Amino acid sequence: MDDEPADEIVRFWQKMMKRYGSEEEYNKQIINRFKYGDEPEILIVVDKLLTGFDAPRNTVLYLTRILREHTLLQAIARVNRIYENEDGASKEFGYIVDYASVLGELDRALSMYSVLDGFEDEDLAGTLIAVQEEVAKLPQRYSDLWDLFNEVKNQYDEEAYEQLLADDALREEFYERLAQYSKALGIALSVEKFVMNTPEEKLRQYKDDLKRFQCQVPIDHKPLPAMESEAKSGSPQ
Repeated sequence: MDDEPADEIVRFWQKMMKRYGSEEEYNKQIINRFKYGDEPEILIVVDKLLTGFDAPRNTVLYLTRILREHTLLQAIARVNRIYENEDGASKEFGYIVDYASVLGELDRALSMYSVLDGFEDEDLAGTLIAVQEEVAKLPQRYSDLWDLFNEVKNQYDEEAYEQLLADDALREEFYERLAQYSKALGIALSVEKFVMNTPEEKLRQYKDDLKRFQCQVPIDHKPLPAMESEAKSGSPQ
């Protein structure tokens, strides 16, 4: 980019200063709109909002320059906040799209950051997981779920499913496998390559079976991950 700002940028900035009065007030208003409104949908920042910025609905972080140590962990924390909107759709974690190849610094950052003292290595092992690895688990998650119902001869026999799930241990295992499948499918459906390369009939089968099994979950049971709203830290596809 040229060092000198384009006339269009200058005009835009002058317009914002006329509307908000100062850069500080402009930043404050834009950040509040991002936190609590529908627009803007993306913020582009340099050395800002790494601390003291709490917007749980923030789902995707695009890294375009080198970050290290505590700065990297602070950046990741911006999107790894649990969130549930008014419609009940939940977010358990965020995407990190790494254009600068900086996520290799994460292990070093985790080992150095004093806030994490006292945590065992296994506690931190799942902090960052590649999206493609999660997508690869989907067929097995799907198979594991169906394996619970091998005794059901007619897959449309809803009463047979209910009778099997009357067993407490099997029912809890069903909840666990369904949650894992729902999470894997949600992540897969967020990856364009997966959606484009998977036959439409297979996609429909994945979605329909998820909805069908979710109908077996009592209303008062702990909510399962929402299929369309899952996110996981990863690299560009």
